[in-house]
Amino acid sequence: MYSERLCNTLIELVGIPSTSGHEEQVRHYLEQQLASLGIASTTDSEGNLLATLAGDGKTLLLNAHMDRVPPGHGHTPLLRDGILFSDGTTNLGADDAAGLVIVLEIVKRIIEQQLPHPPLVLIFTVKEEIGMCGAIGFDSTHWHVSDGIVFDNAFEAGIVVSKGATYEAFDVTIMGRTGHPGKDLSHTVNALEIFRSTDYPRGSLAHDQTRINMGRISGGNARNAIPDCIVLEGELRSFESAEMREQYKQRIHESFKQTARRFGGHAEVHFSTHAQGYTISEHEPLLQTYKNVLAQRGEHLQLQPTFIGSDTSSFRPTMRVFTLSTGVVNEHSFEEYVALAPLEQIVQDMLQVLQQWSLKDHA
Repeated sequence: MYSERLCNTLIELVGIPSTSGHEEQVRHYLEQQLASLGIASTTDSEGNLLATLAGDGKTLLLNAHMDRVPPGHGHTPLLRDGILFSDGTTNLGADDAAGLVIVLEIVKRIIEQQLPHPPLVLIFTVKEEIGMCGAIGFDSTHWHVSDGIVFDNAFEAGIVVSKGATYEAFDVTIMGRTGHPGKDLSHTVNALEIFRSTDYPRGSLAHDQTRINMGRISGGNARNAIPDCIVLEGELRSFESAEMREQYKQRIHESFKQTARRFGGHAEVHFSTHAQGYTISEHEPLLQTYKNVLAQRGEHLQLQPTFIGSDTSSFRPTMRVFTLSTGVVNEHSFEEYVALAPLEQIVQDMLQVLQQWSLKDHA
């Protein structure tokens, strides 16, 4: 079962449009929700929404991100048998509205039921889907927080991400020479043919420890013209060492450069690190607390590695933060859906986690 309020809040949130860099309407909704609880919030220079709630013990951070991938339209979702579906005109947006609802519901029940809890720092981030940009700018030392939980999608609800992959984005610009395809082709250089002829590392590599994908190709000016420039947008996700990742990057760089020269064209390749890889220790105190809560209701802690990025990658260098999966299925697609009962269970588990954490001796 799940609470009617949890369901209604999620329906309200996915009814608000929100894509990366355009989170203002969702931010305003969250501000109003917090204000109704007597909690003041602030927006930082990145656009993140932050709030605190006083408590006992060592401070914890709770996080979810406000943006979703395009089209990200506001819509009225369909509720069938306790599962919320997109209406078919856009992605549902439960990635990460489900995480937002979990945090809101935790705070509402703490206040309404006067439940014991530690001091909380709430951060609702922007631009997670395009490189965890909001989380990167968060200064944990200013907020005196070193432990926390990120509520985002990865696996079935309640599973903890044990290891996150390094994520490198790369852009390739291939330049040739245009001309009319019906005339003399001897002085033309087809940029698209350069791409088709380039043997760069791609797909699943090293027993699926690395994945390299080319996600977008754009270029050309007209149907009746040899394309003289195309732009490729790719990504490298890897659990392998920095040395191995550097080898992949070098191979990608050299393969496009060499093929372009062979055709008489030119290629430029640029890499940008969006997320560093990380590994969670099972001995971390907050994870142990969650493990204890699960054990009390006869469940076991489940840990799984993922190639999927989250704000944890940005928080992790300075905080012991882990991602708790919300269980969204087919995220980033029109077939996206989420079951509500598991979200309710996460809320209940987290209230127990917060109670136990507030009573811990962190000396």
